[in-house]
Amino acid sequence: MQNSSTPYARIALLLIFSAMAITSLVRNEVFQGTTNVINWDGYGYYAYLPGAFVYGDISEYAFAEDHFSSYEVSSGIYQLMELENGSRFPIYNIGLAVVWTPAFLITHSITAVTGIAAADGMSYPYQLMVALMMLLFAFLGLLNLKRFLAIYFSDVVVALVLLGIGLGTNIFYYIVENPDMTHGYLFALYAMFLYAFARGFCSPALVPDGAVHGTSAGEQESFPGGKRKYLIYCGLLAGLMCLIRSSEIVVFAIPAFYGLKNWATLKRNFWRTLPIFGIALAVFSIQLIYYKAGTGSWWQNGYAGLGFDWLSPHLYEGFIGYRRGWLVYTPLMAFALMGIAWLRKDWLLPILIFTLGNVYLLFSWHIWWYGDTFGSRPVTQSYAVLALPLGALLTWLVGGAAGARERIKGAKEEGAGNAPRRRFIAPLLLLALIPFIALNLFQHWQYNQRILPLDFVNKTYYWHVFGKAELDKHDRVFLDINEKIPDGKLTYTPLPGINEPLAVPPKARQEFVNILEEDLILGYPDQVMWLRGNIHYSYFGDSFDKWKFPSVVMEHKRDGGAKKWIQVNIPRAMATPTRDSLKFNISLEDIQSGDKVKLYFWNLSQDSLMVHWGDFKLLHE
Repeated sequence: MQNSSTPYARIALLLIFSAMAITSLVRNEVFQGTTNVINWDGYGYYAYLPGAFVYGDISEYAFAEDHFSSYEVSSGIYQLMELENGSRFPIYNIGLAVVWTPAFLITHSITAVTGIAAADGMSYPYQLMVALMMLLFAFLGLLNLKRFLAIYFSDVVVALVLLGIGLGTNIFYYIVENPDMTHGYLFALYAMFLYAFARGFCSPALVPDGAVHGTSAGEQESFPGGKRKYLIYCGLLAGLMCLIRSSEIVVFAIPAFYGLKNWATLKRNFWRTLPIFGIALAVFSIQLIYYKAGTGSWWQNGYAGLGFDWLSPHLYEGFIGYRRGWLVYTPLMAFALMGIAWLRKDWLLPILIFTLGNVYLLFSWHIWWYGDTFGSRPVTQSYAVLALPLGALLTWLVGGAAGARERIKGAKEEGAGNAPRRRFIAPLLLLALIPFIALNLFQHWQYNQRILPLDFVNKTYYWHVFGKAELDKHDRVFLDINEKIPDGKLTYTPLPGINEPLAVPPKARQEFVNILEEDLILGYPDQVMWLRGNIHYSYFGDSFDKWKFPSVVMEHKRDGGAKKWIQVNIPRAMATPTRDSLKFNISLEDIQSGDKVKLYFWNLSQDSLMVHWGDFKLLHE
């Protein structure tokens, strides 16, 4: 284990946890007594508890309607799936409810005995319990991650990794903003698993500041008999992780491939992984037993109708797409991925296989952006695992050896020569972390302010609002038009406009209202033309939603079909309904003889508009 006489890692842990705790307590309105954290997907993880311990109903969940009428949960009870026999079951795994069970029983007992609130499983004491449980697991996760990293790295490196992971990634968001979701708990369980596995089965580097020497894990015999408690511990933790989210099955890559280098270590790893898997399977059987008791069947598919795109995983979008690309919103993790190359040989294979399997599995899901999320939500729990390669890279930069790229045979060879370098580089690395931390926390704030939208983001909109502290709703036009007109002087050709009031009625009366349809001008075959529009209107009603709304549609038509089709959501880009304007520029490329441009209103809602006037031009160099 590395030298832990310096307090940097301890200070980093306390700083991170204090920031998490204060932000969570404030954001979740704990002090006002109005905490409401059990909602949307979280209710699907939580409903097991009131069903089993408050209402004694794990077959029909008839109490859910009362919860939804009394509390702000979600717009519909999508968290429960109904079967042909009339029974219902939560669509998400039971694991998080198992984690909450001890605290829930204590909370329910106190609430029922004292009468301080309704003992219905959803009042303030229960909401507070969930918020506090997340903070407890956040602390346990950081503590176990610190202990695990300290086995391999210097205190300075451990402090830098903790600061980077804790404040420079979106795990901070999911711990403080979504205590009813799985990710913060899984992050903690991964950290506990890694520490237990390292204590039981790994051969750590014993030379201070990251130098590697001595016997590798691949040269060890089977694990000592006194370490079998860690085998049981790892099995329980792995089982609980899979019970929370089945996709965490990738955790078995760690015991299966750690220290693998020959036939002897393959057999050793098999007999080490088999009991861990067996214990985990026993834990996962809780889900099967529940299904049998509640629905009469040993298995239910809560994701019926949804699935994986195994042959076309969304790797590009998942990594660097602007909608929710992992490395776009959490660029620090690019360095963690790079750090895999600097790992010790015994850790290289398990971390590599874990990472490849994890991203393939997660980004093969057909809803690869995972709904309304800040950054890439499903990868956040794996940051505990990726902290190891991040630490390896930082150790190499500081001047120690981390494994694959450099082997130092002894403490004397590493010692004095690199000490000045470490003293110089470590503060620079801390300074280098600041932009990543600032970006993460600022975009966290932007997401809460809806400057970054809940769901869809494209490249043009992302960079348009990058660094902005105020939301101009008119900017949201770029969510539909993923392009900007270039700077420079352009000439224009006027098109017929709207010169007198034009009514856009509700869908029930008229779905489409034409604006114009004009032939496109030839003579600029190698240039991009732009359609510029400026529509002034008044808006009436508020029935629009995510799928049904009034819009302006542009079609670049050729041979009766649409070469380009753009739909601009009007209410999303609206600031003042009583009188507002919609301005847009849309490119028209590869214009050929007979091409036309068409503009029209398409109203899928019961709202209406009165268009006061509209001005349209074709722009070109």
